Amino acid sequence: MVEYTPEEVDMLIKLLRKVKPKGSLKVEKTIRYLEQRHKFFNPNKEMLIYIIKHGDRFKLDPDLLLKMKNDMVTKKPK
Repeated sequence: MVEYTPEEVDMLIKLLRKVKPKGSLKVEKTIRYLEQRHKFFNPNKEMLIYIIKHGDRFKLDPDLLLKMKNDMVTKKPK
């Protein structure tokens, strides 16, 4: 399991706030989840795909983006 630092989680929260579609309960829940779990973030494959897609577009930290892409490869589909 990949571990994300509190600083990396903060970057993800900022990213999600930038891309948050209006009325998206799923993104709102993800943001709340991240805010509560700065020391433990275990995203599922679907969440990783969503964040990576927007991370490329909004220039997320390249090291964090690579880390998430590597994490996605190790995740099993549902």
